Amino acid sequence: MFDVSQPQGPLKKVWGGVAQGFEKLPEADFRLTATSGLLKGVGTRYVRIDHIYDGFNVVSRVDGRLVYDWTKLDAIVGDIVAAGATPFFSISYMPPAISKGDILDFPNDWGEWGQVVAATVGHYSRDYKGGLNNVIYEVWNEPDLFGGWKMGGSKNYVTLYSTAARAADGVARAKPFKIGGPATTGFYPAWVSGFYDKLDSTVRIDFFSWHRYSADVDDFVQDATTAKSMMETRIHRPQDLFITEWGVNPERSSAYDGQWAAAHFLAVNTALSDTSIDLALAFEVMDGAPGDKQYHGGWGMLTNPKYGAVAKKPRFKALEMISKLDGARLPSVGNGTYVTGLGAFDPAGVIRVLAVNYDESGKHSEVFPVTVVGLAAGNYSVREEYLSGRVLNTEVNVGGSLRRDISLNASDAVLLTYTKK
Repeated sequence: MFDVSQPQGPLKKVWGGVAQGFEKLPEADFRLTATSGLLKGVGTRYVRIDHIYDGFNVVSRVDGRLVYDWTKLDAIVGDIVAAGATPFFSISYMPPAISKGDILDFPNDWGEWGQVVAATVGHYSRDYKGGLNNVIYEVWNEPDLFGGWKMGGSKNYVTLYSTAARAADGVARAKPFKIGGPATTGFYPAWVSGFYDKLDSTVRIDFFSWHRYSADVDDFVQDATTAKSMMETRIHRPQDLFITEWGVNPERSSAYDGQWAAAHFLAVNTALSDTSIDLALAFEVMDGAPGDKQYHGGWGMLTNPKYGAVAKKPRFKALEMISKLDGARLPSVGNGTYVTGLGAFDPAGVIRVLAVNYDESGKHSEVFPVTVVGLAAGNYSVREEYLSGRVLNTEVNVGGSLRRDISLNASDAVLLTYTKK
């Protein structure tokens, strides 16, 4: 049941960002040009990209001096800006020009690592198009996996992070930005305690981030709950919580081409809207390294343009559905074991309710009521849009409340839109 008469604060759109891996055809420059219009259509606020140093040939050395070529990275940033979004940079990996070994190694000189980070912040938060507002810089990508960084010991992530954060914070005339990390492969309490207990209190950190791949929605909620409780005892200033990559599983899978993953996407976002998570960036925007056909089990919400016009997979259609929710959140009661819902009341007075039926087995079907109370009396048009593609339009006369019985097959969802005539 959703109560229109008692709207809460603004709906927290945790789905407002997406992530993209660095997968590309051999010898091809990776671009998101084909996705910009689609991402703009769903109101995407952030697009996260990684491999920004080793993948885009930014840093080189000439006559012993570091020089920067932003051409290739600027091109994909231009695609992000064209989508109406802001870049979210994973500050990784170690530029070969300054590394002791490969892209996962130490720098030869920590001062040069700081120089590279400062140059990046200076370029995008000050110089590029007069400086982009609110860029997010995340120090490294999965440091526990890529490089074997730890919270202590000889390969200490705290050193990697603090050098980067101090350098970023020292950039003059930069537009507002955020910096944080560590973007580990999962949520690990030891990294929370290691980060906040070992990091010098003068080092800037604006957010804590991690990744989560799981078919169990409760795993995402438990991460958020533990993070909030651990940080409440450690920090005394505003701190965002970001899940900067997530999905049903970390491997490529045919599941990513189907409706089950789309229902999972909606169920996770619905659950996270009740937590302290500020942003959850689903992985990934578009299939990268292509297979032998358009649908080949890639992580993307969209297919690769190698196969012609980019096609929307069910997960992108789910993003289109949930992105229509806007305005004040509606209080609700009655979520079930499998069916959960989220409602909003937008500034134009349109009421939208999203309900999703998700279970890990992909077998559960259910008939359930959706009741909206506190409605102003009058005639309403009611539109039902299903993830599976069905659309139903009706007109009803309402005297204060409206109940509709909804039938959802396994892994389906519905967006109900109530508009007073």
